[in-house]
Amino acid sequence: MLVAAAVQVAAAAPPVTTSAAEPQKALRRSAVPASAVLNLPKNTLVRLMVLSEVNSRDHKPGHRFRLRVDEDVVVGRATLVPIGATAIGEVTSAEGTGGAGKSGRIGARLLHLEVGGKQIPLTGDRENTGGGGTGQVVGGVIAFGIFGLLMRGNNASIKAGEIINGYTAEDVVLEQGAPAR
Repeated sequence: MLVAAAVQVAAAAPPVTTSAAEPQKALRRSAVPASAVLNLPKNTLVRLMVLSEVNSRDHKPGHRFRLRVDEDVVVGRATLVPIGATAIGEVTSAEGTGGAGKSGRIGARLLHLEVGGKQIPLTGDRENTGGGGTGQVVGGVIAFGIFGLLMRGNNASIKAGEIINGYTAEDVVLEQGAPAR
């Protein structure tokens, strides 16, 4: 009687189907733990986009500016730094324009990348010079005589949207699945 009841329950239950892919999916999910510890090696390339213009007229040495990661940083098969993560740069030198068409100059360096609550030191720098004002000065001297020498050159800038390549300055251990922004 007990056997007959068990047969009836088994017949009423929906059939169990398994495919060959099911055990493999379960194996893949368990092979990579949700909070795996991964290494971001020193000198890993990080492509960064400048968010707002930095120029030699308005910014002085020490001014900090924001950048964002422009491409995922992938090590192995894991994305360690996602697009949109924040980075910080700093103006190192800024020289305004001068008389006789002297152009401005600006220099900046990358400081760090912010990922999962950590600040990862970066290396990389950028120097720009304003466009030459020589032609403007010559034209000014022809048009205005000696007063043409008072014409100033162009300011130097690092434009919004410009891409700067940075590199991680040291090995960093990150947890996969940690919040990235």
